Amino acid sequence: MLIPDLTQTIVAPASAQGGGAIAVVRLSGPEAFKIASAFLKPSSIFKTPKTRFSYFLRAEENGRLLDNTVVTLYRAPKSYTGDDMAEISCHGSPFIISRLLRLAISNGAREARPGEFTLRAFMNGKLDLAQAEAVNDLIISENESAHRAAITQVAGGISNRIGKLRAGLIALLGELEVRLDDSYEELPELDPGTFRRRAAAAAAGIKNLADSFGRGRYLKHGIRVTIAGAPNSGKSSLLNRITETRRAIVSPRAGTTRDTLEETLTLSGLKVIFTDTAGIDPRTGGPIEREGMRRALKALKTADVILWVQDLSKKSSPADRRVGKAIARGAAPGSDLIKVFNKSDLPAAGRPEDETDGGIIVSCKTGAGISGLKRRLVRDEKKAFSAGSAAVITSARHYSALLNAHSELSSLERLRIRAGTFPFELAAEHLRGALNALADILGETTPEEVLANIFANFCVGK
Repeated sequence: MLIPDLTQTIVAPASAQGGGAIAVVRLSGPEAFKIASAFLKPSSIFKTPKTRFSYFLRAEENGRLLDNTVVTLYRAPKSYTGDDMAEISCHGSPFIISRLLRLAISNGAREARPGEFTLRAFMNGKLDLAQAEAVNDLIISENESAHRAAITQVAGGISNRIGKLRAGLIALLGELEVRLDDSYEELPELDPGTFRRRAAAAAAGIKNLADSFGRGRYLKHGIRVTIAGAPNSGKSSLLNRITETRRAIVSPRAGTTRDTLEETLTLSGLKVIFTDTAGIDPRTGGPIEREGMRRALKALKTADVILWVQDLSKKSSPADRRVGKAIARGAAPGSDLIKVFNKSDLPAAGRPEDETDGGIIVSCKTGAGISGLKRRLVRDEKKAFSAGSAAVITSARHYSALLNAHSELSSLERLRIRAGTFPFELAAEHLRGALNALADILGETTPEEVLANIFANFCVGK
């Protein structure tokens, strides 16, 4: 059985592992209060518990005091899970936590699986699946943008947009189905032109939401920036200057960097992962240099943004042209290329304007131009989430479902109308397909295997 038995009472620590000032042990299920009363004293409060009310209780083991606790009780359905729930706040000793778990299990509870509390919230209608998934995203969010994307989804931002799209499709489907049942032809004829325009508007809304995934994934996973260029162009110096570290070894000698170096930075609330690479030079002969080249080219394929570093104090060289060709061949489709002209503190070599046009001039030695480069890196992503409360797609599962819904509506638009007739049955089938795809995002038609996989990625206790 992939989905655990929801009739059992479960227990798990809801706070992080390890010692701390305070920890929380969560107990949820139909027997939660009965089990808690076996070791939390005085037990009389569990006979008529007040929901969302906290009690100062003694946790006892074999009649001896284990800890003084603060216990908050939630009566179904007014709890996170929708079941009766007790949250026991105790001192953060791993020994105390393990004993409380042991007491709960010995009195009839079962240890919760990863994500099982949120799974119960979903199954009990407290959250839809999109909101439930965002709970995990909220827990693991490491920066402002990831947090804002997750909290917007938890609050129903995605769900509300999906709900509006579904409402429009349901209305269209209703107009078809009522005519399919109209055997006496009492209803007025359907206007195919109006119907198609409404379907096209729904398709455009779905595409607009799906298109947000292109930027939304950056909010969740971060922007991957690969620093590439010819040997000794200043790539490692640029990494050190942007991150304000000495992460990379810098030397006047070309070829210092032979491996990829990674460093993470938060810029304007967005996570940015920088990868410094070995200088791209196909003429490199040694095995170590060739491996460094291979890793550099691999980093190009996974980059969202490529910083092509060139030495402004020198004229464009064959090495620069080889780098340009390598980037053109190896860059991922849709990646952004930014030319960075380094060493502006030295006399310029007088490169043609068409070479430097659109690029950013910096000096890794003095720091000139670095702040502008940082702003350029996150400019588009900040625009994608500038509204703050705007809902964007950050889940590949949601993106795939939206593409499926859009495909169904595209097929509907291609249906041919012959001699004034409209293919009601085929149009209705495509609308049902689109509705099913959208319902999958909210968890209304999601297979058990997918649900189990989603919640398995949660931490225990949530």
